[in-house]
Amino acid sequence: MPKINPFKPNHPVSPGMFAGRLEEIRHLEKGLWQTKNGHPNNFLVTGERGIGKSSLLQLIKYFANGDIESSYGVNFNFVTVNLVISHKTNLNSAVKLIDRILKRELGKVEKIRSFLESTWDFVQRLKILDSGIESTVQNSEIDILIDDFAYSLSETCKRISNKEDGTRLKDGIIFFIDEADNTCENLHLGYLIKAVTELLVQYECHNVMFIVAGLPDVIDKLSNSHPSSIRIFNHLIIKELSPSDRHYVVERGIEKGNEINEEITKITSKAKNLISTLSEGYPHFIQQFSYSAFDYNSDGEIDEDDVTGGAFGKGGALDEIGTRYYHSAYNEQIKSDDYREVLSIMSNSMNSWIKKSDILKEFSGADYIVTDALKALTSRKIILKNPSKRGEYRLQQRGFALWIKMFGERKK
Repeated sequence: MPKINPFKPNHPVSPGMFAGRLEEIRHLEKGLWQTKNGHPNNFLVTGERGIGKSSLLQLIKYFANGDIESSYGVNFNFVTVNLVISHKTNLNSAVKLIDRILKRELGKVEKIRSFLESTWDFVQRLKILDSGIESTVQNSEIDILIDDFAYSLSETCKRISNKEDGTRLKDGIIFFIDEADNTCENLHLGYLIKAVTELLVQYECHNVMFIVAGLPDVIDKLSNSHPSSIRIFNHLIIKELSPSDRHYVVERGIEKGNEINEEITKITSKAKNLISTLSEGYPHFIQQFSYSAFDYNSDGEIDEDDVTGGAFGKGGALDEIGTRYYHSAYNEQIKSDDYREVLSIMSNSMNSWIKKSDILKEFSGADYIVTDALKALTSRKIILKNPSKRGEYRLQQRGFALWIKMFGERKK
Protein backbone atom coordinates (compact mmCIF):
# COMPACT_ATOMS: atom_id res chain seq x y z
CA MET A 1 0.00 0.00 0.00
CA PRO A 2 1.37 3.46 -0.88
CA LYS A 3 1.91 5.86 2.00
CA ILE A 4 -0.35 8.87 2.50
CA ASN A 5 1.65 12.05 2.04
CA PRO A 6 0.97 14.33 5.05
CA PHE A 7 2.26 17.54 3.44
CA LYS A 8 -0.23 19.81 1.66
CA PRO A 9 1.41 22.35 -0.65
CA ASN A 10 -1.85 23.19 -2.42
CA HIS A 11 -3.92 24.05 0.66
CA PRO A 12 -3.70 26.25 3.75
CA VAL A 13 -2.17 24.26 6.59
CA SER A 14 -4.28 23.03 9.49
CA PRO A 15 -3.85 24.56 12.97
CA GLY A 16 -1.85 21.53 14.08
CA MET A 17 0.69 22.12 11.30
CA PHE A 18 0.88 25.88 11.75
CA ALA A 19 4.21 27.36 12.84
CA GLY A 20 5.47 30.81 13.78
CA ARG A 21 3.62 34.12 13.31
CA LEU A 22 3.28 34.54 17.07
CA GLU A 23 3.41 38.34 16.90
CA GLU A 24 0.86 38.50 14.08
CA ILE A 25 -1.45 36.06 15.89
CA ARG A 26 -1.20 38.16 19.03
CA HIS A 27 -2.24 41.31 17.16
CA LEU A 28 -5.13 39.59 15.38
CA GLU A 29 -6.36 37.87 18.52
CA LYS A 30 -6.29 41.22 20.31
CA GLY A 31 -8.35 42.61 17.42
CA LEU A 32 -10.95 39.88 17.97
CA TRP A 33 -11.11 40.75 21.66
CA GLN A 34 -11.46 44.47 20.92
CA THR A 35 -14.20 43.86 18.35
CA LYS A 36 -16.08 41.54 20.67
CA ASN A 37 -16.15 44.33 23.24
CA GLY A 38 -17.32 47.07 20.91
CA HIS A 39 -13.97 48.50 19.75
CA PRO A 40 -13.52 47.04 16.25
CA ASN A 41 -10.07 46.67 14.70
CA ASN A 42 -9.45 46.11 10.98
CA PHE A 43 -6.33 44.46 9.58
CA LEU A 44 -4.50 44.41 6.26
CA VAL A 45 -2.24 41.36 5.90
CA THR A 46 0.30 41.56 3.07
CA GLY A 47 3.10 39.30 1.91
CA GLU A 48 4.51 37.56 -1.11
CA ARG A 49 3.10 34.48 -2.82
CA GLY A 50 3.57 31.32 -0.79
CA ILE A 51 4.35 33.20 2.43
CA GLY A 52 1.34 31.78 4.31
CA LYS A 53 -1.30 34.54 4.31
CA SER A 54 -4.20 32.18 3.64
CA SER A 55 -3.04 29.76 6.34
CA LEU A 56 -2.86 32.62 8.85
CA LEU A 57 -6.38 33.76 7.93
CA GLN A 58 -7.68 30.22 8.32
CA LEU A 59 -6.11 29.93 11.78
CA ILE A 60 -7.65 33.23 12.91
CA LYS A 61 -10.98 32.06 11.54
CA TYR A 62 -10.75 29.03 13.85
CA PHE A 63 -10.21 31.44 16.74
CA ALA A 64 -13.10 33.66 15.63
CA ASN A 65 -15.51 30.74 15.29
CA GLY A 66 -14.58 29.42 18.72
CA ASP A 67 -13.07 26.19 17.39
CA ILE A 68 -9.81 27.05 19.18
CA GLU A 69 -9.64 28.67 22.60
CA SER A 70 -7.91 32.05 22.64
CA SER A 71 -4.94 32.88 24.83
CA TYR A 72 -7.37 34.98 26.87
CA GLY A 73 -8.99 31.75 27.99
CA VAL A 74 -12.28 32.40 26.18
CA ASN A 75 -13.91 31.00 23.08
CA PHE A 76 -14.95 33.65 20.58
CA ASN A 77 -18.27 33.20 18.83
CA PHE A 78 -18.29 35.39 15.72
CA VAL A 79 -20.14 34.92 12.46
CA THR A 80 -17.38 34.67 9.86
CA VAL A 81 -17.85 35.67 6.23
CA ASN A 82 -15.10 34.31 3.98
CA LEU A 83 -14.61 36.05 0.62
CA VAL A 84 -11.96 35.08 -1.93
CA ILE A 85 -11.59 37.87 -4.47
CA SER A 86 -11.17 37.20 -8.19
CA HIS A 87 -10.72 39.69 -11.02
CA LYS A 88 -14.42 39.14 -11.86
CA THR A 89 -15.75 39.98 -8.39
CA ASN A 90 -17.67 43.25 -8.54
CA LEU A 91 -19.67 45.11 -5.90
CA ASN A 92 -22.91 43.39 -6.87
CA SER A 93 -21.57 39.85 -6.70
CA ALA A 94 -19.74 40.55 -3.42
CA VAL A 95 -22.89 41.85 -1.71
CA LYS A 96 -24.97 38.96 -3.04
CA LEU A 97 -22.40 36.48 -1.76
CA ILE A 98 -22.33 38.12 1.68
CA ASP A 99 -26.14 37.98 1.77
CA ARG A 100 -26.04 34.28 0.91
CA ILE A 101 -23.39 33.47 3.53
CA LEU A 102 -25.19 35.35 6.32
CA LYS A 103 -28.49 33.68 5.51
CA ARG A 104 -26.80 30.29 5.47
CA GLU A 105 -25.00 30.87 8.77
CA LEU A 106 -27.84 32.55 10.65
CA GLY A 107 -30.88 31.17 8.85
CA LYS A 108 -30.81 28.14 11.13
CA VAL A 109 -32.15 30.31 13.95
CA GLU A 110 -35.91 30.72 13.56
CA LYS A 111 -36.16 34.20 15.09
CA ILE A 112 -33.34 35.44 12.85
CA ARG A 113 -34.50 33.85 9.59
CA SER A 114 -37.49 36.10 8.93
CA PHE A 115 -35.52 39.12 10.16
CA LEU A 116 -32.80 38.46 7.58
CA GLU A 117 -35.32 38.14 4.76
CA SER A 118 -36.73 41.58 5.46
CA THR A 119 -33.44 43.28 6.36
CA TRP A 120 -31.60 42.15 3.22
CA ASP A 121 -34.49 42.58 0.77
CA PHE A 122 -32.53 45.35 -0.98
CA VAL A 123 -30.37 42.62 -2.54
CA GLN A 124 -33.28 41.88 -4.86
CA ARG A 125 -32.83 45.36 -6.37
CA LEU A 126 -29.23 44.76 -7.38
CA LYS A 127 -30.19 43.75 -10.90
CA ILE A 128 -30.40 47.42 -11.80
CA LEU A 129 -26.63 47.65 -11.47
CA ASP A 130 -26.15 44.73 -13.86
CA SER A 131 -27.88 46.47 -16.76
CA GLY A 132 -24.91 48.47 -18.01
CA ILE A 133 -26.42 51.88 -17.29
CA GLU A 134 -24.54 55.16 -17.56
CA SER A 135 -21.47 55.41 -15.34
CA THR A 136 -22.74 58.64 -13.69
CA VAL A 137 -25.96 56.94 -12.71
CA GLN A 138 -24.07 53.85 -11.67
CA ASN A 139 -21.87 55.85 -9.30
CA SER A 140 -24.92 57.26 -7.51
CA GLU A 141 -26.42 53.79 -7.36
CA ILE A 142 -23.19 52.52 -5.80
CA ASP A 143 -23.53 54.98 -2.92
CA ILE A 144 -27.14 53.90 -2.39
CA LEU A 145 -26.13 50.24 -2.49
CA ILE A 146 -23.33 50.76 0.04
CA ASP A 147 -25.66 52.62 2.38
CA ASP A 148 -28.27 49.85 2.12
CA PHE A 149 -25.57 47.27 2.69
CA ALA A 150 -24.12 49.05 5.74
CA TYR A 151 -27.55 49.58 7.30
CA SER A 152 -28.61 45.95 6.79
CA LEU A 153 -25.25 44.77 8.13
CA SER A 154 -25.54 46.97 11.23
CA GLU A 155 -29.09 45.84 11.96
CA THR A 156 -28.10 42.20 11.55
CA CYS A 157 -25.02 42.55 13.73
CA LYS A 158 -26.91 44.38 16.47
CA ARG A 159 -29.63 41.75 16.37
CA ILE A 160 -27.22 38.86 16.92
CA SER A 161 -24.85 40.62 19.35
CA ASN A 162 -27.32 42.44 21.62
CA LYS A 163 -28.29 40.53 24.73
CA GLU A 164 -31.73 38.94 24.80
CA ASP A 165 -32.87 37.09 27.90
CA GLY A 166 -29.42 37.69 29.39
CA THR A 167 -27.59 36.03 26.49
CA ARG A 168 -26.50 36.90 23.00
CA LEU A 169 -26.20 34.71 19.95
CA LYS A 170 -22.88 35.95 18.53
CA ASP A 171 -19.96 38.25 19.32
CA GLY A 172 -20.32 40.06 15.99
CA ILE A 173 -19.39 39.61 12.33
CA ILE A 174 -15.90 39.26 10.83
CA PHE A 175 -15.11 39.52 7.12
CA PHE A 176 -12.10 37.55 5.88
CA ILE A 177 -11.22 38.88 2.41
CA ASP A 178 -8.39 36.89 0.82
CA GLU A 179 -6.49 37.47 -2.44
CA ALA A 180 -7.62 41.09 -2.40
CA ASP A 181 -4.81 41.99 -4.81
CA ASN A 182 -7.10 40.52 -7.51
CA THR A 183 -9.65 43.24 -6.87
CA CYS A 184 -10.98 44.97 -9.97
CA GLU A 185 -12.09 48.56 -10.31
CA ASN A 186 -15.78 47.60 -10.25
CA LEU A 187 -15.47 46.17 -6.75
CA HIS A 188 -14.40 49.54 -5.26
CA LEU A 189 -12.90 47.56 -2.37
CA GLY A 190 -11.07 50.37 -0.57
CA TYR A 191 -14.02 52.75 -0.91
CA LEU A 192 -16.47 50.01 0.10
CA ILE A 193 -14.71 49.07 3.34
CA LYS A 194 -13.99 52.66 4.33
CA ALA A 195 -17.56 53.80 3.66
CA VAL A 196 -19.09 50.79 5.42
CA THR A 197 -16.93 51.18 8.54
CA GLU A 198 -17.88 54.85 8.80
CA LEU A 199 -21.58 54.13 8.26
CA LEU A 200 -21.50 51.36 10.88
CA VAL A 201 -20.34 53.92 13.44
CA GLN A 202 -23.22 56.21 12.44
CA TYR A 203 -25.64 53.32 12.86
CA GLU A 204 -24.12 52.55 16.29
CA CYS A 205 -22.83 49.14 15.28
CA HIS A 206 -19.45 48.33 16.85
CA ASN A 207 -18.93 44.59 16.42
CA VAL A 208 -17.90 44.25 12.76
CA MET A 209 -14.28 43.59 11.75
CA PHE A 210 -12.53 43.37 8.36
CA ILE A 211 -9.37 41.30 7.76
CA VAL A 212 -8.03 41.79 4.23
CA ALA A 213 -5.09 39.83 2.79
CA GLY A 214 -3.18 40.05 -0.47
CA LEU A 215 0.10 40.62 -2.26
CA PRO A 216 1.91 43.89 -1.48
CA ASP A 217 0.37 45.67 -4.48
CA VAL A 218 -3.04 45.41 -2.80
CA ILE A 219 -2.04 48.63 -1.01
CA ASP A 220 -1.99 50.54 -4.30
CA LYS A 221 -5.30 49.02 -5.38
CA LEU A 222 -7.02 49.96 -2.14
CA SER A 223 -5.56 53.46 -2.34
CA ASN A 224 -6.69 53.87 -5.93
CA SER A 225 -10.22 52.98 -4.85
CA HIS A 226 -10.04 55.54 -2.01
CA PRO A 227 -6.83 57.40 -1.07
CA SER A 228 -7.42 57.21 2.70
CA SER A 229 -8.77 53.64 2.85
CA ILE A 230 -5.40 52.33 4.10
CA ARG A 231 -5.77 54.37 7.28
CA ILE A 232 -8.58 52.20 8.61
CA PHE A 233 -6.30 49.13 8.78
CA ASN A 234 -3.61 47.87 11.11
CA HIS A 235 -0.99 46.67 8.63
CA LEU A 236 0.71 43.30 9.21
CA ILE A 237 3.55 42.37 6.84
CA ILE A 238 4.17 38.61 6.73
CA LYS A 239 7.82 37.59 6.44
CA GLU A 240 9.69 34.31 5.97
CA LEU A 241 9.64 31.70 8.73
CA SER A 242 12.70 31.33 10.94
CA PRO A 243 14.86 28.18 10.54
CA SER A 244 13.48 26.71 13.78
CA ASP A 245 9.89 27.22 12.56
CA ARG A 246 10.77 25.66 9.21
CA HIS A 247 12.11 22.59 11.01
CA TYR A 248 8.95 22.42 13.12
CA VAL A 249 6.76 22.34 10.00
CA VAL A 250 8.78 19.46 8.54
CA GLU A 251 8.89 17.53 11.82
CA ARG A 252 5.18 18.02 12.46
CA GLY A 253 4.41 16.74 8.96
CA ILE A 254 6.50 13.63 9.52
CA GLU A 255 4.73 13.05 12.86
CA LYS A 256 1.36 13.43 11.16
CA GLY A 257 2.37 10.97 8.47
CA ASN A 258 3.42 8.40 11.07
CA GLU A 259 0.02 8.75 12.76
CA ILE A 260 -1.86 7.80 9.59
CA ASN A 261 0.55 5.37 7.93
CA GLU A 262 1.53 1.89 9.07
CA GLU A 263 5.09 2.32 7.79
CA ILE A 264 7.15 4.74 9.90
CA THR A 265 9.13 7.49 8.11
CA LYS A 266 12.16 9.26 9.53
CA ILE A 267 14.07 12.31 8.30
CA THR A 268 17.71 13.24 8.81
CA SER A 269 18.88 16.57 10.22
CA LYS A 270 20.72 17.35 6.98
CA ALA A 271 17.54 16.75 4.98
CA LYS A 272 15.62 19.17 7.21
CA ASN A 273 18.37 21.74 6.83
CA LEU A 274 18.30 21.37 3.06
CA ILE A 275 14.52 21.82 2.91
CA SER A 276 14.91 24.87 5.13
CA THR A 277 17.56 26.34 2.82
CA LEU A 278 15.72 25.62 -0.42
CA SER A 279 12.44 27.01 0.90
CA GLU A 280 13.98 30.28 2.14
CA GLY A 281 11.29 30.25 4.81
CA TYR A 282 8.27 30.33 2.47
CA PRO A 283 5.66 28.01 4.03
CA HIS A 284 4.28 26.89 0.67
CA PHE A 285 7.80 26.04 -0.51
CA ILE A 286 8.45 24.10 2.72
CA GLN A 287 5.31 22.08 2.10
CA GLN A 288 6.19 21.48 -1.56
CA PHE A 289 9.82 20.43 -0.99
CA SER A 290 8.74 18.21 1.92
CA TYR A 291 5.90 16.71 -0.13
CA SER A 292 8.22 15.91 -3.04
CA ALA A 293 10.93 14.49 -0.76
CA PHE A 294 8.37 12.29 1.02
CA ASP A 295 7.11 11.07 -2.36
CA TYR A 296 10.63 10.42 -3.66
CA ASN A 297 11.76 8.44 -0.62
CA SER A 298 11.61 4.64 -0.82
CA ASP A 299 13.49 3.34 2.22
CA GLY A 300 11.65 4.98 5.13
CA GLU A 301 14.34 7.59 5.87
CA ILE A 302 14.33 10.92 4.03
CA ASP A 303 17.89 12.14 3.44
CA GLU A 304 19.51 14.85 1.30
CA ASP A 305 19.34 12.69 -1.84
CA ASP A 306 15.58 12.37 -1.40
CA VAL A 307 15.20 16.14 -1.03
CA THR A 308 17.28 16.93 -4.14
CA GLY A 309 15.69 14.10 -6.12
CA GLY A 310 12.23 15.31 -5.23
CA ALA A 311 13.12 18.95 -5.85
CA PHE A 312 14.96 18.81 -9.20
CA GLY A 313 13.41 15.76 -10.84
CA LYS A 314 10.81 16.00 -13.59
CA GLY A 315 7.46 16.86 -12.06
CA GLY A 316 9.19 17.61 -8.76
CA ALA A 317 9.02 20.57 -6.42
CA LEU A 318 10.60 23.05 -8.85
CA ASP A 319 8.16 22.15 -11.61
CA GLU A 320 5.20 22.51 -9.25
CA ILE A 321 6.36 25.82 -7.75
CA GLY A 322 7.16 27.26 -11.16
CA THR A 323 3.87 26.21 -12.73
CA ARG A 324 1.81 27.53 -9.86
CA TYR A 325 3.51 30.85 -9.26
CA TYR A 326 6.02 32.03 -11.82
CA HIS A 327 5.68 30.19 -15.13
CA SER A 328 3.43 32.78 -16.72
CA ALA A 329 5.60 35.77 -15.81
CA TYR A 330 8.85 34.04 -16.82
CA ASN A 331 7.76 32.19 -19.97
CA GLU A 332 4.41 33.28 -21.35
CA GLN A 333 4.73 37.03 -20.76
CA ILE A 334 8.35 37.09 -21.93
CA LYS A 335 9.30 35.91 -25.41
CA SER A 336 12.96 36.93 -25.32
CA ASP A 337 15.88 35.02 -23.79
CA ASP A 338 17.65 38.37 -23.45
CA TYR A 339 14.86 39.61 -21.16
CA ARG A 340 15.12 36.41 -19.13
CA GLU A 341 18.87 37.04 -18.79
CA VAL A 342 18.05 40.45 -17.31
CA LEU A 343 15.73 38.77 -14.81
CA SER A 344 18.41 36.23 -13.98
CA ILE A 345 20.92 39.00 -13.26
CA MET A 346 18.38 40.83 -11.10
CA SER A 347 17.58 37.66 -9.16
CA ASN A 348 21.12 37.71 -7.71
CA SER A 349 19.93 40.70 -5.67
CA MET A 350 16.74 38.81 -4.75
CA ASN A 351 14.09 41.56 -4.52
CA SER A 352 16.46 44.35 -3.49
CA TRP A 353 17.03 47.36 -5.71
CA ILE A 354 19.70 46.94 -8.38
CA LYS A 355 21.16 49.68 -10.58
CA LYS A 356 20.81 49.55 -14.35
CA SER A 357 24.57 50.12 -14.59
CA ASP A 358 25.19 46.95 -12.57
CA ILE A 359 22.88 44.96 -14.85
CA LEU A 360 24.77 46.28 -17.90
CA LYS A 361 28.08 45.07 -16.44
CA GLU A 362 26.84 41.47 -16.34
CA PHE A 363 24.63 41.44 -19.45
CA SER A 364 26.09 39.57 -22.44
CA GLY A 365 24.41 41.61 -25.18
CA ALA A 366 24.06 45.21 -26.30
CA ASP A 367 23.18 47.98 -23.87
CA TYR A 368 20.03 48.99 -25.74
CA ILE A 369 18.55 45.52 -25.12
CA VAL A 370 18.78 46.07 -21.36
CA THR A 371 17.01 49.42 -21.78
CA ASP A 372 14.21 47.79 -23.80
CA ALA A 373 13.97 44.88 -21.36
CA LEU A 374 13.65 47.09 -18.29
CA LYS A 375 10.98 49.18 -19.98
CA ALA A 376 8.98 46.12 -21.08
CA LEU A 377 9.31 44.25 -17.78
CA THR A 378 8.25 47.35 -15.85
CA SER A 379 5.19 47.93 -18.02
CA ARG A 380 4.11 44.31 -17.49
CA LYS A 381 4.62 44.71 -13.72
CA ILE A 382 7.09 41.83 -13.62
CA ILE A 383 9.65 44.20 -12.08
CA LEU A 384 9.34 47.50 -10.22
CA LYS A 385 11.03 50.83 -10.90
CA ASN A 386 12.31 52.77 -7.89
CA PRO A 387 10.18 55.93 -7.73
CA SER A 388 12.72 57.78 -5.58
CA LYS A 389 15.98 56.82 -7.31
CA ARG A 390 16.62 56.99 -11.02
CA GLY A 391 17.86 53.87 -12.78
CA GLU A 392 17.06 51.33 -10.03
CA TYR A 393 14.84 48.27 -10.43
CA ARG A 394 13.87 45.16 -8.52
CA LEU A 395 11.79 42.00 -8.78
CA GLN A 396 8.41 42.25 -7.09
CA GLN A 397 8.73 39.12 -4.97
CA ARG A 398 11.71 37.47 -3.35
CA GLY A 399 10.07 34.13 -4.07
CA PHE A 400 10.23 34.88 -7.80
CA ALA A 401 13.93 35.67 -7.48
CA LEU A 402 14.49 32.42 -5.61
CA TRP A 403 12.66 30.44 -8.28
CA ILE A 404 14.63 32.08 -11.10
CA LYS A 405 17.90 31.21 -9.36
CA MET A 406 16.85 27.61 -8.81
CA PHE A 407 15.41 27.34 -12.30
CA GLY A 408 18.66 28.57 -13.82
CA GLU A 409 20.65 26.03 -11.82
CA ARG A 410 18.33 23.18 -12.76
CA LYS A 411 20.46 21.52 -15.44
CA LYS A 412 23.45 21.58 -13.12
